[in-house]
Amino acid sequence: MYDDITGNVIDERDYVEPQTQQEQVTKQQEAYPSRQGQVTQTTDYEQTQNQEQSEEAQESISPSCLSGYIKEYRCEGSNIQQEYQYVDCNVDWVKVKFCEHGCADGKCNPAPCEEKRLDEYKCEGNLAYQKYQYSDCDTIWRYKEGCQYGCADGKCSPEPQIRAVTVSYVLDGDTFKLSTGETVRLIGLNAPESGQSCSSEATAKLKEFVFGKEIRLEKDIDDKDQYGRLLRYVYVDDGVFVNSGMIWLGFAHKYEYGSNTKYSSLFEQAENEAKQNEGCLWKSEEVSYIQDKCIYITNFHFNAAGDDNYNLNDEYVIFGNKCPYSIEMTGWTIKDETASHLYTIPSFISQSGATFTLYTGAGTNANSALYWGRTSGNYAAIWNNGGDTLFLRDSNGNLVLSQSYSGY
Repeated sequence: MYDDITGNVIDERDYVEPQTQQEQVTKQQEAYPSRQGQVTQTTDYEQTQNQEQSEEAQESISPSCLSGYIKEYRCEGSNIQQEYQYVDCNVDWVKVKFCEHGCADGKCNPAPCEEKRLDEYKCEGNLAYQKYQYSDCDTIWRYKEGCQYGCADGKCSPEPQIRAVTVSYVLDGDTFKLSTGETVRLIGLNAPESGQSCSSEATAKLKEFVFGKEIRLEKDIDDKDQYGRLLRYVYVDDGVFVNSGMIWLGFAHKYEYGSNTKYSSLFEQAENEAKQNEGCLWKSEEVSYIQDKCIYITNFHFNAAGDDNYNLNDEYVIFGNKCPYSIEMTGWTIKDETASHLYTIPSFISQSGATFTLYTGAGTNANSALYWGRTSGNYAAIWNNGGDTLFLRDSNGNLVLSQSYSGY
């Protein structure tokens, strides 16, 4: 049953039909039948008095007192009640609705959420997740399954996500263009930039691997980098895994690019073998300061206090010279794993038995201190807190020192 005014459902068992004023009078007459038909004589004064009292009684009923629900609700147990106003301005609580799951704020509580998996999927790394709903209505992502070849649309790919295309142009040792016009950046490595040691050799080797050939591309987690280049593992028809081959031959060093870490352990192994075989990047002339391993690192302070990008001189590397002779280091270079961070040492001599510090920020160079000259701002810091590698090369491009670290 519905209330004509509010439209709310009313339980008929608890519903009380409101009475109009006329109905109340009729019921009073029925309650006192002895008065029906009784004739009494009254004086003119009494008739006048009765008429005035009747008019006063009529005036006492406010025109705002109408039959209907007042906008006030309350809950008792599982019953919603609403205040009801009668014509005589009296109000009472009348049951409006029974709530199966209890009530709050004058409304029935909704049915509790069922525990079930929702039709929402996502992939992180090589793991697929599905959204799960608990009885308290909260939802979280829970592990669904591992995916050997990555996943798409919430499902594990049945085989490596590889497509075949042709290479039309090689830009450098880790980047090339496809016949489709797209640019591909090899995942998991970093080749030297133009002008750096082994850059021309790396470009030539990559060209030998892929130029004019139909290659196969495999995707990992991140599809593209910030420059819109496709991030891919590359294979040629003769079975060569190009990414690994470039590292193994010493034309690039391993470098984790974004979340694409599927073959990280393989690339690390390839780099270790390249060092043992003295591949291009790891080859050095037989000069005394290299053979004697004169230059070493005493402190690699890669994690500055607070935000590294705004506390640059608390990011520093302390070098030492353990050989019994001084070393001319003018024109030597220091870089990290990225292509853009390269520092060239100005006129400087490393004294025997002494140390010197390279600060990332700005300052005045001295016998014991060098300054990279970076200014505070986003991405101003050099050394990655999660792990990085320092490469020190002499003015001829020979690798004097490389040192890696793992961060937090």
